[in-house]
Amino acid sequence: MSIPLEEGFTVVTGPNGSGKSNILDGVLFCLGLANSRGMRADRLPDLVNSGVLKAGKSSETKVTVKFDLTDWQPDDAEEGIEPTEEGPWIKPDQKEWTVSRRLKVMPGGSYASTYSADGETCNLQQLQTQLRRLRIDPEGSNVVMQGDVTRIVSMSNKDRRGLIDELAGVALFDTRIDQTRTKLDDVYERQERCRIVEQELILSKQRLQKDCEKASLYKDLKNQLLIGRQQELVLSYENAKKGLEKLDIDHQELIKKEKIDAEKLLNNEKDLSKCIEKLDILQKNVKELGEDQLLEVQGKLAGIESQHRELERQGLNHKNEGEQLQESRNNLLQKKKDYQTDLQSKLNEINPKELEEADLRCKEAEAWVESSRRKLSDVAGRSGAWIEKHQKARDDLNKIRLELDPKRLEKQNIEESLLQLNVILKELETDQKADESSNDKVHIEINNLNKEWDNILDLLSIKKEEFQLLASEKDIQERTKYRLEKEQSKLQNDIARLESRKEMISESRGTNAITLLLESGIEGIHGPVASLGEVEDRYRIALEVAAGARLAQVVVDNDRIAAKSIDLLKRKRAGRLTFLPLNKILKNSQNRSDVFQRSVQTNLNKNTGLIGKAIDLVRFDSIYKEVFLYVFGETIVFGDLSSARDQIGIKRAVTLEGELLEKSGAMTGGSLNNRALGLSFGRVKDNDDCDLLKHRLLEVGETLANCQKNENQLIHKLDNLRTQLNTLEQKKAALDAERVTSKRSNSPLLERQSHRSKRISDLQKSKKEKLCQLESINLIIKPLEVILLEIEKEEKTIDKSSDSSVWSKLQNDLEDADKNLLAFRNKRDEISNKQSQNKLAIDRLNDQEASLMNEEKRLKDSIDNLASAHMAWREQSKLLNTNRQDLINQQKDLETRFGEQRRERDCVEADVAKKRLNLQEMQWSLQRLREDQKNMKEEMRMETIRCTELEKNLPNPIPVISDEIRDNGLDALLSHLDSLQKRMEALEPVNMLALEELAKLEERLNELENRLQVLTDERSELLMRIETVSTLRQEAFMEAFQAVDVHFREIFASLSEGDGHLQLENLDQPLEGGLTLVAHPKGKPVRRLAAMSGGEKSLTALSFLFALQRFRPSPFYALDEVDSFLDGVNVERLAALISQQAEHAQFLVVSHRRPMIGASMRTIGVTQARGNHTQVVGLPIAA
Repeated sequence: MSIPLEEGFTVVTGPNGSGKSNILDGVLFCLGLANSRGMRADRLPDLVNSGVLKAGKSSETKVTVKFDLTDWQPDDAEEGIEPTEEGPWIKPDQKEWTVSRRLKVMPGGSYASTYSADGETCNLQQLQTQLRRLRIDPEGSNVVMQGDVTRIVSMSNKDRRGLIDELAGVALFDTRIDQTRTKLDDVYERQERCRIVEQELILSKQRLQKDCEKASLYKDLKNQLLIGRQQELVLSYENAKKGLEKLDIDHQELIKKEKIDAEKLLNNEKDLSKCIEKLDILQKNVKELGEDQLLEVQGKLAGIESQHRELERQGLNHKNEGEQLQESRNNLLQKKKDYQTDLQSKLNEINPKELEEADLRCKEAEAWVESSRRKLSDVAGRSGAWIEKHQKARDDLNKIRLELDPKRLEKQNIEESLLQLNVILKELETDQKADESSNDKVHIEINNLNKEWDNILDLLSIKKEEFQLLASEKDIQERTKYRLEKEQSKLQNDIARLESRKEMISESRGTNAITLLLESGIEGIHGPVASLGEVEDRYRIALEVAAGARLAQVVVDNDRIAAKSIDLLKRKRAGRLTFLPLNKILKNSQNRSDVFQRSVQTNLNKNTGLIGKAIDLVRFDSIYKEVFLYVFGETIVFGDLSSARDQIGIKRAVTLEGELLEKSGAMTGGSLNNRALGLSFGRVKDNDDCDLLKHRLLEVGETLANCQKNENQLIHKLDNLRTQLNTLEQKKAALDAERVTSKRSNSPLLERQSHRSKRISDLQKSKKEKLCQLESINLIIKPLEVILLEIEKEEKTIDKSSDSSVWSKLQNDLEDADKNLLAFRNKRDEISNKQSQNKLAIDRLNDQEASLMNEEKRLKDSIDNLASAHMAWREQSKLLNTNRQDLINQQKDLETRFGEQRRERDCVEADVAKKRLNLQEMQWSLQRLREDQKNMKEEMRMETIRCTELEKNLPNPIPVISDEIRDNGLDALLSHLDSLQKRMEALEPVNMLALEELAKLEERLNELENRLQVLTDERSELLMRIETVSTLRQEAFMEAFQAVDVHFREIFASLSEGDGHLQLENLDQPLEGGLTLVAHPKGKPVRRLAAMSGGEKSLTALSFLFALQRFRPSPFYALDEVDSFLDGVNVERLAALISQQAEHAQFLVVSHRRPMIGASMRTIGVTQARGNHTQVVGLPIAA
């Protein structure tokens, strides 16, 4: 069966027991709410029809829910979350999502349930992860089942706050934090592995350093021995050099000559030094007289010359522009003068009397024609039919002419107007072409400026966006820093409080005295019993209770150390301790050990609750066996008190829950809440919380440092960006000014061209209209001219058929009169047309003159602007010339002041250069002499080959021999060499590879340090990411809380006419505390939620639920008879509220209240069919 659930507000209704809630049960079953308080089944198999199961057959059911994801977008909190590798994952562009659940029940009652999403099998956790991404939480506010509307009121404050968590996406933030924590743990693990390797390498380095010291000493002794052997050869060789005395005498002569040349060279160098000193004095005098000032003046002059050239260029531009403007003005004046001349000429051509005379002649000719016609009419009265025919032809001819003549005149006027338009257009187009080159340059300049303007605007926009992003990131860093500083302060206070508590507990335990002994340096102290053994957690309570105060007793080697320790405690007044000397414990325990072992073995396994001997449940070093035998004695451990009671009076027993049964029959038991004051096996519990807080404090401190570092970097980047933005704004302002200047300077040209283009366009439009009129008139004239030709032809035929002389004569007279009348009329029309053309020409000249006036005005404005600019140029040029002249005068004055000194300096400088050249030649000569001396030494070496064969054994190079060695002689050197040989033999064997191994080890250590640094940076970045996400998480929660609080106030007031609000338990750490609903129904005092009536609880809970929905709507909400506790008025209010909320979400409400059904958009009816089956029927849309 498929039940479509449409958008909006749907009500499911029907009789009690008909199965209305089964529809919601199906949805909840599919979404994984198997153990919910809302489903009316203790076990999943109870959801399946029992009739099939009773028949002993297996049964299977399946529910599928399809979600429409057309308008769904992932939450912003998902940013940074990595999709799961396994299970379903809704993609951002997905349009629909299908969830199915299948339940198969076997005949024996066992069952199997499977989920799938879009056909992919998944588990419940994976499914609910995706549901939460859709803001659907079946355990939360999406579903309110029958009788469960007040769950919101009765739930704990933390659970109620969890609804805000879901709404704010805290779980998604937690997922991001968990994923980052996983990466951080991996980094910690890699860091730990690297540190372990580093420690091993450091230990290896320490071992190698000892070998290296030995190898280094051995190497030094070996080098000394080698040098000594070489010195032995040299001393032996020197005894054979006495035969070379003659060559040595020649060598001395060369040395004397070299000395003489060296003295000459020294004298020349002194002379040169004196000249250089004199030159320095002159140079100093020249500078004091103002050479630096002269150079400065010359530099300023060079700068002024550059400015002067620029002003000359501007002046030239002004001149050229002025010439152009003057030329334009002259052309304009010439055009104006020509237009005025043409206008006067046209006015002179117009003579009103000439037209009056032509009109008078026409009237006289018309009278003549009328007279001829009367005469012809008299004759026609006697002519009969011929006359009538002739007269009809004449009348038709006159009729056609009367119709044709105005059209011809109109055509002539249009042709003349077209001729004038063509002339004007040709002139305007000529002027337009003349300005096209200048116009192109102007447009290119303006386009370049506009492009540069657009580029600056785009760059400004990009930089501003980057600035906003960095500012937002800096704001997040500041908020994170503020939150961490508060947490750091709190952690420091908590650690101080725990440390204080630790000191207090230490004093009560006596651990201060133990610490004093361990730090005293007394040898033979092993520590308290508690620190010498380890136990499993499940046995810890029993063993610590059995050991009691003996856990704090201190184990020492012997009674002498115990006495010494007691004396120390007395002197330091550190308290009292019990000591267990191993030498005494061993002797005392040997006597009873065997007895205890035999007694414990007796009946060991008879009791089923027996776990074993207490001593066997402790792990310790074998040396402490007697100590723990003393501590536990015969104590045995049982699982519970009932089993241990059988051993009362027989053995000392203890249970896992800490009940102690003494052999005497005494029983100890009860609460263990105060065990924290005692010691514990193998660990110190006091430090756990404190260590966690210290670890967190270190993390916070490190993150704060990184946060400050990141903030400083962001501030630096923001400062740089701010500087760039200021620079761009300055460029923008400068470019805007340049654009305005360019448009203002080129506006006359652009306006003139714009005006001319508009006029050309208007004239072309007028020309087009005239051509259309001409074409229309031609279409009318052509048929009339054809008819006229036919009538004239017919008239000629009629004339040929008559031979009456009288008629002919009269007819000729009439024709003459008509011709004369036509001639006068043509003359009159010619004069009239000529005057019309003159008037049109005058109008055109007036238009051109008005255009010239406008052009003259624009030209005058341009001239005024140029004059202003030229005036400013002249002022600037005048000021520049003044400054230039002042500097020239100052330069001349300086040149006059130190000219003589500078000439003397130049002479001395030339003399120094000459002496330096002579000195260099002497140095070259001395160098050649020394080369000759070197050649003499080479000759002496060649002679030594003949003197002795010992030279072959001389080392190369010759070692240095001190005077002390020469004075002591060769025998003393040999004795010293024997001593070195013996010291080397005493050091053997020596690892000479240790130095190389140490170098490689240090290289590995450096690599490891670099790797640790990379991991440290990665850890810092991950910690910073966690804290940033934590800040965003808290801010998202507070945003959701504040919005829901506002909505709760509004909705509660609308439903109950009262007031209410939300209240956090912990404002500093909102995610650590709970959420309280504060409601005050109208007319009633503020009461605890638990003391409210059922209707008040329902209104409060529904107000809270709808406040959640209004802030961030879920796709759908299911409400099962939530109106059962409400009266009619409140049901109507609730129905109206649901209708309003249904504009943003899908509501499925189970109800049988009329106001709810009436307010719904559609209704689904449910009834019970035969066989106890639920049947769904459709009802009309509610009215």
